[in-house]
Amino acid sequence: MSEKISFFSKLKYLFIGFVLLVMIGIAIGLLITVILDTREAEAQTLKEVEEVSPEKIQEEESDETDIETPYEEVSDVKEVESSISETAEPSRSVTPDEILLVGEDIPSGIYKLIADAPTAFYRISASSQPDFIEIKDNDVFSNFTYVKIENGEYLTLVDAKAIPLEEAPVTSFENVSTHKNAKYLVGKDISAGTYTVYPDKIHGYIEVSNSPISSPSNTVLSNYFSSPVSVSLSNGQFFKISQSKISVNQ
Repeated sequence: MSEKISFFSKLKYLFIGFVLLVMIGIAIGLLITVILDTREAEAQTLKEVEEVSPEKIQEEESDETDIETPYEEVSDVKEVESSISETAEPSRSVTPDEILLVGEDIPSGIYKLIADAPTAFYRISASSQPDFIEIKDNDVFSNFTYVKIENGEYLTLVDAKAIPLEEAPVTSFENVSTHKNAKYLVGKDISAGTYTVYPDKIHGYIEVSNSPISSPSNTVLSNYFSSPVSVSLSNGQFFKISQSKISVNQ
């Protein structure tokens, strides 16, 4: 009788051990499934981030930096941006004339960029072959514009030359009406005062900032407009216009 009881006791322990092994296997399987699902979700999130285009990020940054003004704004900003097309980076097939390392190839400071063609391009970035996250500032411009570069940054130029601020030529106000796409230094290219800006065609764009590279903290005015607007400028400010003409208020 005791041998029979001992046999059943062993059988019971074997059964309990088998159940425990099955439960451990199920737990390990669930853990592996959770880990794989987590990794798949992370990979999908990374893929979505990588697929975000520079144009979309620039549009979001532009929305954040727009300053409310008393001027009448246009209703379809995307249509205006497309017609002006001044903030778009040129095709990657364009070969830069120069890629300069600030601090080695060119000193840091403020420069006036002069276009050597009807349209020119510049880019300030953290590396010589940057992705869009490493781009600090870039623009397509006509005639001339201003930039500020710091040691360690890269300045890429296409159809443009950089002249230090102290040596830069002055663009007198008499020539302003012929420059529809430019950035002026108030007190150097254009005198301080109040001006009326007219859209050259249907829409125009104006921007007033306290630094060559505009940001939310130093932007005084940023506005698309479809009818004449009055703008007050102070010495030291940077005044950017696109598809616009200027006249001084008497």
